[in-house]
Amino acid sequence: MKTLERRATTIAAADVVGFSRLVTLDEETVFARLHELRQGIIDPAIAENGGRIVKSMGDGLLVEFPDPAAAIRASLYAQRAIAAHEDAVPEDRRIRLRVGINHGSVLIDGTDVLGDVVNIAARLETLSAPGGICISRTVRDMMANDATMTIIGQGMQYVRNIPAPVEVWQVSTGVEAASRSTVTQSADRPSVIVLPFDNLSPAVEDGFLADGIAEDLINELSRFRSLFVIARGSSFAYKERPQDMRQIAQDMRVRYVVQGAVRRAGSRLRVTAQLIEAETGHQIWSDRYDRDMSDLFALQDDITRCIVTGLTPEIGAHERAMSRAKPTESLSAWEMCQRGLTEIDMRTTGGVRTATALFKAAAEADPSYALPHALLGRVHAVRIYSGRSRNPREDVVAGMYHADRAIELDDRLELGHITLAQLLTLQGRESDARDALARARALNHNDALVYNAQTFINLFQKDPDTYEMEAAGLEAIRLSPQDPMLWSFYWMLAVAIWMRDMHLGENTRQYLESAARHPGAEAFVHSAMAVVSLRAGDTAAARRSLDQALLVRPGFSLEIIKYGFHFPKWPALVAGIKDDLEPLVEMGLPRR
Repeated sequence: MKTLERRATTIAAADVVGFSRLVTLDEETVFARLHELRQGIIDPAIAENGGRIVKSMGDGLLVEFPDPAAAIRASLYAQRAIAAHEDAVPEDRRIRLRVGINHGSVLIDGTDVLGDVVNIAARLETLSAPGGICISRTVRDMMANDATMTIIGQGMQYVRNIPAPVEVWQVSTGVEAASRSTVTQSADRPSVIVLPFDNLSPAVEDGFLADGIAEDLINELSRFRSLFVIARGSSFAYKERPQDMRQIAQDMRVRYVVQGAVRRAGSRLRVTAQLIEAETGHQIWSDRYDRDMSDLFALQDDITRCIVTGLTPEIGAHERAMSRAKPTESLSAWEMCQRGLTEIDMRTTGGVRTATALFKAAAEADPSYALPHALLGRVHAVRIYSGRSRNPREDVVAGMYHADRAIELDDRLELGHITLAQLLTLQGRESDARDALARARALNHNDALVYNAQTFINLFQKDPDTYEMEAAGLEAIRLSPQDPMLWSFYWMLAVAIWMRDMHLGENTRQYLESAARHPGAEAFVHSAMAVVSLRAGDTAAARRSLDQALLVRPGFSLEIIKYGFHFPKWPALVAGIKDDLEPLVEMGLPRR
């Protein structure tokens, strides 16, 4: 029996970005240029740093290096040299590599290397930006004392065929922004650059805090697949340079610029941040944060989180406003999705129908774009959650197709995993739903919809954990206090208390009123508010709430209240308010 040798080594996996598309455009030229890059840049860099090519797969390489430092040196040189070599080539035809590096114990089978270390290196490569390098936590720890390179955390990421999430780090090459993926171009995602924050304090060391906040902000914003965020190496090139917004927009091809400043006075720290539309110089959003300096790292985390939760909804709102201002025939796939989101968030029957058409058009306009499929899956889930589905089974099947397709196209899009979690919940597959939601959270713990989905997972259990449900709802509100779905966050808090107490009254009023004030609130929010008002003896308020329910959803009826919802506790909740429903019918609620 053959004995395999085991040894510790460093593995680098590299792949050409969009190779199939490039070959389709011009097969002979692409192979000739790739051969030239191999002979003149890639192979010499590997040899000079003691590397050994294990496999060559046409558009990819698997390379063994003696240590992480050698692998990173070779990769940095190659990425920068390739970017310079390809600079004169039209952007959509440039050759760019993605690189993933891991270190650990592998099995040696002749000239081949085997094991999870190799598999994870290959998966890290898929997470890399074009022209970038992704490394594992092991490699990062081994390089932590190397001051010659910038290493930025990307958080815990789920990767295909690896059961546990992997902690991912990015080595800044300085050329990551030189090429944008075809999906980014066709989808026209909003692009953002976070400039180095100004240090307005006399103490030089406060500059490190300013840099740290800007770096953390880049890292956290990068989790949103709806944004294209310029890497630190490129954004920090503007440090201590005059900042002309239009020139930055032109140089970096960005739509938005984030600026900020840090000022210390004794033990107090003030951080300001603003979001600017680069082309016009128009300030879209700004805020100020005053904190004590007791725990520097906790302070930095808190400030970063506050800026992210203030800034990202403003970008979304601005993008949706711009999409509404454009003629439908000129919308890109991204803009169709934004306009569709505006429609579905209002929860009218016509809005859901229009949103569905827009999402389908976006998927047809760009078959490689994951977002429209994630949103189509969400539409099918919404039909069931809102009591609109005439055939929940068909909606689940159709929704699952789109959720799976979204993940297949982009398994780093958290909305695909969120949608999958909601649809799995509707099938009674709680464990699978929680696994899907865990993947979404690992990809982006700043997305409020992750926590909103967590409330729905509990909603559909026979014995829901209403305390977990309430905590998740509060976290969703904290993360996105201006969210278009804010009414749903408050509604789920009210339902959690309603299910826990099995009583609808003053115990839920605070959350119900907050939900009902939101323009997107569904009819059942207003009908619940009508019941609470009746029980408080306020008939006029009950009538106003009922009128609002019928205005929001003209076909709303007693039958929908009784039978439109499909979560286990609903029949018992309806039984608890049966004596309040007839007065609503007398006020004008149709029976059918």
